[in-house]
Amino acid sequence: MIPIDPDEVIVCPATSDSETPPAFNEPGCNTVTAAEIDPQNTALWLKAKLELPDQVLNNDQPYAIYVYAKTSSRVFFNGHYLGQNGTPSLAANKEFAGLMDTSFYLPPDLLKQNHNELVLQLSSHHGFLQLKAPIHFIGLGSYALQASSIWQDNWLSLIPLGALIMGALYFAVSSFNPYRRQSHVLFFLMALFAASQLLAELSRPLFSYTYPMHDVRLLLIVCFAMGFGCSLWVYNVRKFAEQHKALWIGGGIALTLAAVLMVTGFDTKTSMAILMPALLSTLLIAYRLTQQRSPTLWLSLLVYGLLSAAIQLSLGRFHDSVFYYLISLVLGFLFVQQAQELSNEQARRKTEEQQVAKLQLKLDQLQQKQQPHKLKISSAGKVEWVSTDSLVYCKAAGDYTELFFSDQKSILYSGNLKELESQLPSTFLRVHRSYVVNTDCIAALEKSTAQQ
Repeated sequence: MIPIDPDEVIVCPATSDSETPPAFNEPGCNTVTAAEIDPQNTALWLKAKLELPDQVLNNDQPYAIYVYAKTSSRVFFNGHYLGQNGTPSLAANKEFAGLMDTSFYLPPDLLKQNHNELVLQLSSHHGFLQLKAPIHFIGLGSYALQASSIWQDNWLSLIPLGALIMGALYFAVSSFNPYRRQSHVLFFLMALFAASQLLAELSRPLFSYTYPMHDVRLLLIVCFAMGFGCSLWVYNVRKFAEQHKALWIGGGIALTLAAVLMVTGFDTKTSMAILMPALLSTLLIAYRLTQQRSPTLWLSLLVYGLLSAAIQLSLGRFHDSVFYYLISLVLGFLFVQQAQELSNEQARRKTEEQQVAKLQLKLDQLQQKQQPHKLKISSAGKVEWVSTDSLVYCKAAGDYTELFFSDQKSILYSGNLKELESQLPSTFLRVHRSYVVNTDCIAALEKSTAQQ
């Protein structure tokens, strides 16, 4: 890609809708830099130089003039008309918005050895944002460049995009689980906002759209970045702040919004929407460390500190694919932390349940001694009530069950072991598919060495 000479561009205001270029020496014409070209809410003509290296002239591949800008345009190269993108006009109601990015085929016989002259008529009446740099690139490139470079430059971005979409789907499903529901909803929102932001970023190279849609795209990117940053901040406040959580959340969101509104440039706004929550999270974790020292807090402080430093070092270009890899890593870190906490909580809950079971067993044993449970047995045509505190164990015998008591007495119960087990108190334990024993009568446990 060979840009126009950035230091010597002649700009003249358009005084009519004539399609013939002016002489560029009329009153009102000025020499500006390429960065100062601004057709927003007006119409103008510009003339620029294009110096081509020898390899371009000696190469037989086709070339094109590329215009990446928020404008409609009409293009002339060395005095020859190449075409137009939309319809530039002095009046807004006569202008048809052109594509944000377009190219014009350049016949090889128009190329010159030294000085080449590029003339454009530009107008941009239909945008609703005033951009600081509405012209992104004007220059020459290979005619096949636009099609071939789309995937070459953006295929790596599809990796974090896929990870973010899968993460959003996973957390959307897991948020229905009552445990950690709020955290998983926040994870879902973070993954969703980051994936949506990446899709909005990729929409420019992947899809053609008219330049007014570029304003919508920029606003969406900033809003998605704000959504991600605020979700991240809410998650960290819920996790690390002990008191006044609503005040922490409201103050952090207000500071982030103020910072986004104060800075200029949408790339910087996008970066600031993530930077402020990352910095505030770093400060919150550092404050928590003054109250409690733990490896988890130190690791979180390191992660958010590195994220904040990375954003500040690349403030104007943080919105590119580097951002999505970093965000994917941060979400991965948070997910691992969440999984560890959930595993620890499950282990803790299991220990508590075992302790409760032991306590309940002890209470049942005490009740069994004080008020033994009575078991109704129908056998040999008579009904008998026996006390379960003297029952040692039960053994399955087909459709019947043998009951063995402490006085060496045995009774045949007319029912299977499963039916009998439902009538016994919790002090009885099924130790085999054919045996249920009274835990009060267990004297020892022996490990079986038999080969299965």
